[in-house]
Amino acid sequence: MTPPHAVQFYNDDVFLIDTVSAFITAGLKENGAIIVIATAQHREEFRNTLQAASTSSITYIDAVELLSTFMVDDWPNETRFISTVGPLLQRASLKGPVRIFGEMAAVLWAEGKTRAAIRLEELGNELASQHAFSLLCAYPMSGFPDQKNNLSFLQVCRAHTHVHPAQ
Repeated sequence: MTPPHAVQFYNDDVFLIDTVSAFITAGLKENGAIIVIATAQHREEFRNTLQAASTSSITYIDAVELLSTFMVDDWPNETRFISTVGPLLQRASLKGPVRIFGEMAAVLWAEGKTRAAIRLEELGNELASQHAFSLLCAYPMSGFPDQKNNLSFLQVCRAHTHVHPAQ
């Protein structure tokens, strides 16, 4: 069975931090390894919220910096993506079940690189066929002003096994 690749839409950061913190805490209770690939602001908020949690089981990575390692001409290079993210997953899996919170696609989306964001979601699904992990992505609803008639919004939803609406 393919591990879950969920997406959480949100209207405000408080909701996002609470939701992702619950996802992380559940992983820690499973004695799992957590990878948080987020913007600088959100990484800081997660650290503050999860102060009492076992920080040795959580790896924080800057989403923009990680993107820079595999983006070529504003497009995710599959070979670079797999050779960059694959080893992260392998190392983390030695500690237990892996949970990832990722904002890289949302960063691309916010930059107007919607097709690249969808491709990155697809690469995440391809990586899930090689590694066992649960992935939670998140997008602010401000990036989808007219989601009812937005093909790109539907593509984001289709790229995930679970879709969680905004609060």
